[in-house]
Amino acid sequence: MKTRAVVFPEPNRFEVMALTLPAPGPRDIVVRTLVSAISPGTERWILRGKHMGCRFPCVPGYHRIGIVEKRGKEVSVFQQGDVVYGSGGRWEEEKIISMWGAHMGLSVGDWGGYRFVASSMPNMLELETLAFTILAGVSNRGMNFADVRADQKVLIIGGGLVGVCAAQLAGLRGAQAILLDKDPERIEYLTKQGYTVLSTDDANLSKRLTEIAPTGFDIVHDTVGHAATTDQMLQHIRTHGILLLQAQYFDKAACAIDLDQIKIRELTVKTTCGIREEDWRETMTNIRERRLKIAPLITHRFDANEDINLLKGYELLHTGKPFNLGMVFHWSE
Repeated sequence: MKTRAVVFPEPNRFEVMALTLPAPGPRDIVVRTLVSAISPGTERWILRGKHMGCRFPCVPGYHRIGIVEKRGKEVSVFQQGDVVYGSGGRWEEEKIISMWGAHMGLSVGDWGGYRFVASSMPNMLELETLAFTILAGVSNRGMNFADVRADQKVLIIGGGLVGVCAAQLAGLRGAQAILLDKDPERIEYLTKQGYTVLSTDDANLSKRLTEIAPTGFDIVHDTVGHAATTDQMLQHIRTHGILLLQAQYFDKAACAIDLDQIKIRELTVKTTCGIREEDWRETMTNIRERRLKIAPLITHRFDANEDINLLKGYELLHTGKPFNLGMVFHWSE
């Protein structure tokens, strides 16, 4: 069997290639992709060749929902026709590695790499929004780990998907969330949707933050990893507050922050990696019940049946222009 896949052959290059799938084994399921979504932070780091463990050529991505077409004789959890979430798969081209391998039309892989979504086909909006469950789950993990509570004030560095989902989740807990970003187009886009977003380039930023939180924010949540900005925001955390680090810090020399400021304020520093089972369950429920609003964050949709459309999505990721936030590929015909 052959299938089409997005491949990064080397840093800062992307193309569509045909991969050869092996015959399914007794523990395997064959999954045809319905929707995959770009994870902007992780996949950009992979594209740049800076993600931990990254090698080339590779198939990127971990946001993927598909339908089970076949199952091996040892598979009892899934049935043919089940809708599942997962990117676990393998192919015969040994030189091409998997950086989770979501962006491919068909896969053969162990059933343990998948999660059950539904026994009947959800509508397209639900498929699109549920595709972002892992990324939104990172936000959920952060809010759980920081123990965000009602009446707290949370300053979130970065208006990307993780930051915006965190702002929504903080709001659901009764906290006040303020987003901080640099991109004027993103600030305008999110402000129109009702978020409070401040610009890092605002000459009066420090004054505005002090007006919002005179005694300091209870939590500063970093989703960007820009050390100078994080250092600046440390000054706006209250004594005994929390610094939550959820960015990716692969440029070690550029990610050092001022430990003296952390010590002086006696801050608690919390970090997370990935999500937990409770984050998966809570996030999928919140998306399905529209408590977590993902659809307004999807700015681009592409028909993956045409190679040129897959490449357009990665050109947007590569250049950042025109403005984009959530991007999904429709693989189903």
